[in-house]
Amino acid sequence: MNASIHALAAIYRESSPAKSGALKDYTLDWEKFLRAAGLHDGDDRELAEQDLLVAERASGGMLVIDRHPRTGAKQVIRLKREGGEAWLFAAVGLLSPAEERESLGGFFEGAAGIAVPCGEAWRAWCEGLAARAREGASVAPFRRDDATGNRSLLEALAGVLNWREESLVRYASAVICRDSKALENLRPRLLTALGEITGRGEVLLEDFGISDKPRSVLIHGPLVLELSEGHIDFGLLAGPVSVSAIDLAAAKSLQCPAHLCLTVENESVFLELAKRRTGVLLVQTSFPGAATRLLLERLPVDLELLHFGDSDPAGFDVLRDLREKTGRNFRPVMMRFRPMAGAPPLTVDERRVIGRLLDCDSMADVHGELRAMLEAGTKGDFEQESVGLDGALTSVGVDGLAD
Repeated sequence: MNASIHALAAIYRESSPAKSGALKDYTLDWEKFLRAAGLHDGDDRELAEQDLLVAERASGGMLVIDRHPRTGAKQVIRLKREGGEAWLFAAVGLLSPAEERESLGGFFEGAAGIAVPCGEAWRAWCEGLAARAREGASVAPFRRDDATGNRSLLEALAGVLNWREESLVRYASAVICRDSKALENLRPRLLTALGEITGRGEVLLEDFGISDKPRSVLIHGPLVLELSEGHIDFGLLAGPVSVSAIDLAAAKSLQCPAHLCLTVENESVFLELAKRRTGVLLVQTSFPGAATRLLLERLPVDLELLHFGDSDPAGFDVLRDLREKTGRNFRPVMMRFRPMAGAPPLTVDERRVIGRLLDCDSMADVHGELRAMLEAGTKGDFEQESVGLDGALTSVGVDGLAD
């Protein structure tokens, strides 16, 4: 079929009627169409006009060229609501937008039958995507015009949901996708989909056993793991130690002789505190990963938990995440808004984080600090290093080196 009909199909494909279904005849100004198609001058224009007239006669009334009633000048190209789209795309040998919407909807309906652990939530999610596909709405994180990419994303999603091992992302990717880098490339879209399926706002591949590095938590201080082969007393070690999630899960019980557990956001501060042999259980964590959550959840329920972190919006968000992910009430240590001349101003994203934290009931005890920060418009002197380690230890009742 000629260039003018192909151009008409391409322009129509980007229109609202093509994406969601036509409610009336689709019309295009004659001159604007020729210009948009690059067929408005010389021989190209003459050939385009001839081809459109031939197409009009051959269309059985699906393509109509409206003319001026007196002069007969061509004014409008009209594609009929009923049957016009189907005729146009059959003429150029392509699937029509309606057929593509139906095909995409069928793709998601078929996906609903894939066996995954969260079967009911998965089916509901896939059926919702099928409905949106047929309506012409967004199907993010999938893409309407990328069938191959959609199949790859679906395969990766099902593979992650069905993963039953503790593995690094490169290995899991090679097994699931036959490409060691595929999961990393798909990560943003995967996490969006996994969050929607599980109903959780924040998800990580680590939640499904797939990690960027071995899942472990950095600790220092009194902690005893009771294993089937014996016990390990980490309190005997002078330096920090990394404990794997595998060993934490395998432990029959965890004992913590300390009177409190202090989580520390920044690793440099954690290492300095560990040098002081505080006698408390120190745990280094920002937003807690799976190993950190497992440790904190298994600690004695009567053990006092505190968190020492930066006092900027991100630092308070870490405190929120610790509380929500573990179900434990962490008390903040020295996390107060401290005004400082020349402090970095709050960004739009940071103001958004503060707004979210102010709406969070579990963070009511720090709402005053957050409001002060918002009113000042800066993060103040927010880094935990500026507090002074001795002051931080004194505030939690630790005066010096442990015996």
